[in-house]
Amino acid sequence: MLAWALYDLANTFFAVAMLSFYFPLWVVETKGAKELSFSVALGVSMVCAALLMPLCGAVSDATAARMRYLRWTTYGCTAATLLVGLTSRLSAALLLFGFANLCYQLGTVFYDALLWRVSAPERLGETSGLGAAFGYLGSAVGLLTLSPFVRAGGYQAAFAPAALGFLLFALPSFLLIREPPAEGSVRMDWGEAVRTAMFRLAATVRSARSLSALWRFFWASFFSLNAINTVLVFMVIYMKRVAGFGQEAIIRFFVFSQLFAVAGSLVFGRIIPRWGAKRTLGWIWTGWLASLGLAAADPSGPWLWVVGPLIGFCLGSTWATSRVLLIELSAKDRLAEMFGLAGLFARASSVLGPLLWGILVWDPARYRYALFLPMSLLAIGIWLLRRVPYKHDYADSKS
Repeated sequence: MLAWALYDLANTFFAVAMLSFYFPLWVVETKGAKELSFSVALGVSMVCAALLMPLCGAVSDATAARMRYLRWTTYGCTAATLLVGLTSRLSAALLLFGFANLCYQLGTVFYDALLWRVSAPERLGETSGLGAAFGYLGSAVGLLTLSPFVRAGGYQAAFAPAALGFLLFALPSFLLIREPPAEGSVRMDWGEAVRTAMFRLAATVRSARSLSALWRFFWASFFSLNAINTVLVFMVIYMKRVAGFGQEAIIRFFVFSQLFAVAGSLVFGRIIPRWGAKRTLGWIWTGWLASLGLAAADPSGPWLWVVGPLIGFCLGSTWATSRVLLIELSAKDRLAEMFGLAGLFARASSVLGPLLWGILVWDPARYRYALFLPMSLLAIGIWLLRRVPYKHDYADSKS
């Protein structure tokens, strides 16, 4: 369980350096490009990930080889990130970033599906919360580790150390997690595995009506994650341009907020068995909506020091709770497939929200009002989540 949670810490080195912090700043400030350049590179890689995730999840279910694919995607992500740190051409960097992000996103399918293997059913919430807590602890560790490199050599100097940090902290999961063969699984070549996976995916899509709870959850996640991913991607630029934060102030702000993300992961990990994952997630998304409303009402620096911890608390618990709800709604022999389908919706949300944001803030005068975009998307997601039929019963999750 601890080795599994450490991978959540490991991959946040990439998230901090390439998605939320230094790479967007390098593109916009160092290279002088528009936010839309980063949005397009991110969007294309997310579309590719979204299209591949269901197939990759189904293949890993059919072959019972999630750890193998997790290693492959990690190696691809870290190698491409390392190369971004070595190029001075913006076009090459954006292409390498796109490939690295594709590998990073695909890896989450295999990682999330392993939760059922490393945790007892009655401890899913606690284990998922522990992983999320390690992830946000990794964000703080990543920022503190990478900031000296940035001070010495600029934003680009953070990329190679981020790749090495990702690989280093991923090693315990590679060495210690052993995935037993699933019941009924057989050895098959790659072509047969792909054909089997496509057949299972087609059957899942055809049976959408009988899986109404899952599909409604997917759509609720699509709108809410549109909002959350947009905030995560552009928060740093927003803080610099609207609130006037300097580089060191942003680092202190993020480290401070990540401590609340760790707390949120652990607290809600224990609340899930009592409230149920659906009710818990609804309250978390409502907390997001309230936090963004406060930020939109007063974007000044002092007030953001109050809003930041609130967002951190909600952020830490979002992924922990979503993983548990998806597991509770899914057949256990098809978890990676369902995480792949969830990934399709989640990564599609990573395209639409940032693209709309990039278009909206093309005129810098609109920055302050841009937060109403993610607030509207969150409101739709909360309404859709209420329509998910759900029975809070861990005993059912064992079947």
